[in-house]
Amino acid sequence: MNHTIKEMSMIQLLEESKDDLVAFRISGHIDINDYNVMLPILEEKIKQHGKIKVYAEVQDIEDFSIRALWEEIRFDFTHAADFSRAAIVGDQKWIDWITLAAKPFTTAEVKYFDFKQRDQAWAWIHA
Repeated sequence: MNHTIKEMSMIQLLEESKDDLVAFRISGHIDINDYNVMLPILEEKIKQHGKIKVYAEVQDIEDFSIRALWEEIRFDFTHAADFSRAAIVGDQKWIDWITLAAKPFTTAEVKYFDFKQRDQAWAWIHA
């Protein structure tokens, strides 16, 4: 099932992105240009709703450029209180580790789900 309404390089915004939920799929090579497209979407949702929920499917990541990763981290710290929940769906164990590492820096509930738990992730993000 393809949920894509807009493709942004290797970040795809999913049609489930409504109201206070931003849902996207990340795959392949991610660089600063991908984040430069995604960050304004997140910031606009925060401006509209105060706190937002994020659903992210992460698959087949080739690499993060250091600059792109720094932009993500800097954004996360700047807006750490603006997320209520974040569901990270993936098939790589390092994603689970990153999810655990991020918890001390945000008041959001952050939870990792394996791809076979995708339905549970959707249910949890909407709870």
